[in-house]
Amino acid sequence: MLIKRAQNKFAEVWIENDILYFSYAPIENLNLTIAKSLLRLRLSVQNNKSYPILCDLRKVVQADKQAMDYLAKEGSDQATAVALLVSYPHSKFTAEFYLNTSLPKIPTEIFQDKLKALAFLRNYPKSH
Repeated sequence: MLIKRAQNKFAEVWIENDILYFSYAPIENLNLTIAKSLLRLRLSVQNNKSYPILCDLRKVVQADKQAMDYLAKEGSDQATAVALLVSYPHSKFTAEFYLNTSLPKIPTEIFQDKLKALAFLRNYPKSH
């Protein structure tokens, strides 16, 4: 069941079956300004509830360190876990760099298979 949907020029966000889906638009370089815009967008649909998040990064080429650090810390707000859905090589490299340098505060894993990502997220249900 679809709960709520929102989008801006950088991403589309929706909640379905107690998982928050976050699908990035094509972004050449994810910077801090875009990261802040993306967090505001995500929080606008969550109604102060924490969700596991499927974050589809397949259209993001790279992200700067400030943006990654921001998303690892402030971006963990109202999230129970994050599955980063990537494609090789661009978004996979960015996601691996993010995990190794920004150290997210919540369980975060990288996947190339959407079904495996969703299985991972089911271990971290939404909370009120």
